[in-house]
Amino acid sequence: MFLVGLSEQLSAVAPRLTSEVIEQAGTCLLDALACAYGGRDMPWAAQARTIADGGDDATIWASGGRRSGLTDAVFANSVACHALLHEDTHAESRVHPGTVVIPAALAIGERLRSPLPEVLRAIVLGYEAVAQVAAVTLTEDFVARGWRASSVFGPFGAAAATAYLLGLDETATAHALGMAGSSSAGVCQWARDGTTEVFFQNANACRAGLVAALLAREGATGSASAIEGANGLRQAFSGVRGEVGEPEIRLDRMAITTTFFKAHPSCALTQEAIDAARQLAAQGVDPDAVVEATVHTSGAAARYPGCDNGSSLATPISRQMSLQFAVAATLTDGVLRPERYSGPLDPGLASLAARTFVVVDPAADRAFPTRKDARVTVRFADGGTRSATSRDDVNLTPAAIVEKFHTYADPVLGNETSAIIRTVRAPESCLDTANLAAHLH
Repeated sequence: MFLVGLSEQLSAVAPRLTSEVIEQAGTCLLDALACAYGGRDMPWAAQARTIADGGDDATIWASGGRRSGLTDAVFANSVACHALLHEDTHAESRVHPGTVVIPAALAIGERLRSPLPEVLRAIVLGYEAVAQVAAVTLTEDFVARGWRASSVFGPFGAAAATAYLLGLDETATAHALGMAGSSSAGVCQWARDGTTEVFFQNANACRAGLVAALLAREGATGSASAIEGANGLRQAFSGVRGEVGEPEIRLDRMAITTTFFKAHPSCALTQEAIDAARQLAAQGVDPDAVVEATVHTSGAAARYPGCDNGSSLATPISRQMSLQFAVAATLTDGVLRPERYSGPLDPGLASLAARTFVVVDPAADRAFPTRKDARVTVRFADGGTRSATSRDDVNLTPAAIVEKFHTYADPVLGNETSAIIRTVRAPESCLDTANLAAHLH
């Protein structure tokens, strides 16, 4: 059974993780924290903090030192990580693993006073669990049905990370993963309607996976065939029946090493189009002179809910998802300015977005998800055109993640930002994760 095999492989690989993989987990942790501080004032982040109880189990990050019960803190922190849409992305699974794995791992690590290296190891395992389940479940039909990958596969990542830190054996971990499958949920109608439940979906997944592992510790059981069973995840979400092979966890290609970091606070599938538009803007393209713009991208980007949208741009999430808006805003300002997402829609941006079209580029489609290519072409009234193609790699580097953390966290933490970075980059110096969490006020 798939989840039994996954539990066994996670257990076997845990002590063999390389220092490079652990370091990447630290980069993912810094990126998630950066996003949480950057998103702390967004309405949905404030709403999640408001409904938190008055417990004292875990820190709510970027909240002035507030603490809460474990599950409420995890929920609030996950919402904050997702609040700007600037979080990390695993393209193959179409999941934002940092939003579902890291809040759970850090909260449990804080509660148990776990050494930071163990928390980073748990994060690696959580990312891997997400990717392995997605690999046998994610299909084009899954997307067409309207399911959201992050909130369907996310519970498995939170459960795996929590189970590791709790010290669950392979049997109990398999039960936790089985229960996580029953928490898989989340549809993408928000992308059509412009509503805000998108920001809470991953938080629900994070909380559910953590609770699944806690229940498994107490003896609760979950279906070992929750993936491939006749009424399991593959059938329910993708309409696929039949057996699946064993998971294939490879030390030389862990999911966390193929996770990328967004350069822009926008949907992951818009990143390359933004990069191409930035190049055009740098060439001096006058947006008012553009008669028509075309985004050539992968089918995954063109067909994802909300991405091909040039007209319904009244709400922040509709703008953050839209390829047309991303290109129009970048051509107009030279960069993608987050403040463009809120307030009344600029008439010039609205007009340019309406003149922008999305088409599937066969070459980009074939390359996805190994490569995420996009090309933007603009046509002028005189018939002339200009085009730019996204660069080979728009993934933020570890150094850029540090700068991102400074940008978002310095206004709140001041000099403590540097101390947090030093701790994460030298995790063996932190034998109690509660000490790190205490700085995340």
